[in-house]
Amino acid sequence: MGGSTLFSVVGLLSAGWPIHHEHQTVTSRYIIPAWHVDATRDRFTGEVRCRIYQGSSRKPAVSYERGVLTFRFARKLDTTHASFSVDDGAVQPWTAVYPQVVATGARVRGRSMDNPTDGLVMLPTAILESAHVVTIRPAPTRRPQRFSVGGLAEALSIAETQGCDANTGFGS
Repeated sequence: MGGSTLFSVVGLLSAGWPIHHEHQTVTSRYIIPAWHVDATRDRFTGEVRCRIYQGSSRKPAVSYERGVLTFRFARKLDTTHASFSVDDGAVQPWTAVYPQVVATGARVRGRSMDNPTDGLVMLPTAILESAHVVTIRPAPTRRPQRFSVGGLAEALSIAETQGCDANTGFGS
């Protein structure tokens, strides 16, 4: 088979079997101090979904959804007895604000009764509006960890300008 014949066969195959498919969604990423904002627009429906997070996009250390910040620790860690403070204020158990988390409609995760938290601590943003730092001790035997949460209002504003509603246009 000659070189030109080979290219003709490849050309015919690629004409009937496209090699490149146009993506059905397009994502715009905005990075501000402490936060990443991903706005993904469906090219067909026009629907926009946003993600606001810190750390890796695959396993964010902190993520926002429906008025709740979710802080991720090791999945095997039971955070039922976690406690937190906002801007070095009074320490309280995160279960004290759990009813507010449920009221937002945020998805409450948990895969087993042995560890219903999956290593997550969820806090409503209503108690974090002007906060700069959240400190969480994920379990009584663990050291507290500090998270910078300043700039969340700016991240939410960016998401809103991209077409995301603060209560329904977010997902993880």
